[in-house]
Amino acid sequence: MPIRLAWLEIALFLLFAAAYRQTYVHANRRELFILIQLLSVSMMGVIESPWLLIFGVYPAICMRMLPSYRRISYMVGVMTVLFCGSIYIFYERLSDPWRYEWLPVILALALIPYTLKMYQTTVEVKSQLQNANNEIARLIKNEERQRIARDLHDTLGHKLSLISLKSELVERLIPDHPDQALAEARDVQLISRATLVQVRELISDMQSINMEEEFQQAEHALQTAGISFEYNNNVSLKMAPIIQNILGMSLRECVTNVIKHSHADKCEAALCEDRGTFCLIVQDNGTGLTKDNRNLGQFGNGLLGMKERLILIDGKLEWVSDPSKGTKVTVTVPNIKKPETEVGAR
Repeated sequence: MPIRLAWLEIALFLLFAAAYRQTYVHANRRELFILIQLLSVSMMGVIESPWLLIFGVYPAICMRMLPSYRRISYMVGVMTVLFCGSIYIFYERLSDPWRYEWLPVILALALIPYTLKMYQTTVEVKSQLQNANNEIARLIKNEERQRIARDLHDTLGHKLSLISLKSELVERLIPDHPDQALAEARDVQLISRATLVQVRELISDMQSINMEEEFQQAEHALQTAGISFEYNNNVSLKMAPIIQNILGMSLRECVTNVIKHSHADKCEAALCEDRGTFCLIVQDNGTGLTKDNRNLGQFGNGLLGMKERLILIDGKLEWVSDPSKGTKVTVTVPNIKKPETEVGAR
C-alpha cells in the first residue's frame, strides 16, 4: 500500500474515533459527529476495503440516542447512501462488477439503531412505570396513615374526652352524692373497657393480612424476577387474623427464598383446608437448598424464622429439596376459632 494512502487511512480512523467520542460528549451536535463518523468510514471503505464498513456499527449505535425515529431514519438513509456509494466506488476502481452480498451487511447496520432505540424506550417505560408504582405505593401509605389517624381520633378522642368529663363529675359528686358518683364511676369503667376493645379491634384490622392479596403480591414479585407463578387458593372459610398473618409471612419468606436462592423459572403455590387445618404449599423447580452452600445459611435462617412463628399457633413446617426437582415447602396450621369479644369482658 502506498505510504500516502496509509497515512490517509490513519487520519480517517483518528477522525472517526474522535467523532465517536464527541458524540457522547456533545448532545446538541450529535448528528454532526455521527455524520463525520459515516463519512470517515465510507472513505476508509473506498481506500482500503468494504470490510472496513463494519466500523459503521459504532455510528449506528450512536443513532439510538437521537431524539426521534424520524431523525434516526434520516441518519440511516444517509448511512445507506454513503455505504452503497463507498462499495460502488471501490469496485469501480478495480473495474469489478458490483457485489450484492454487501447489501445484507448494510441492512443489518441499518436495523441496529431501531432495535437499540426500541430497547432503550422499553427500559425507560419500565423505569417510569416503576417510579409510578412507587409513587402510588407512597400515596397509598400516606392515605393509610391518614385513615389510621382518623380512626384513632374517632375511636379514642371522643371516648377519652367522655372519660375525662365523667371523672371530673365523679370527683364533684363524691362529697354530696356518693351513690351517683359510684354509678358514674361504673360508667367510666364500661367506657374504658369498650374503648380498649375498639383499640384492639382497630390494631387487629391494621395488622391483618389478606391471603389473596399476598398471593397477588407474590405473583408480581416473581414475575418481576422472571419466574412464572401459579397459585390456587381453595380456602372458603374466613381465617383468624393471626393465621392469615403467619401464613402470609410464611408465603413472603418462601417467595423471597425462591427469588434469591432457587435459580428457578417456575413456582407454584396452593392454600387448602383439610380436617380443621390450613395447608400452604410452595414449590419451585430450582436447584434446591444444598447446591449452593453459600446461600444455604440464609435460606436456613428464613426457615428457622418461619418455624418460630408457627410455634405460636402449633403449626408445622416441612420441606424437601432435590437438585433435580427443586424445593417444596409445606406449612400446616390448625384452624383457630376467634372467640367473640364482649364489651364488658375483662
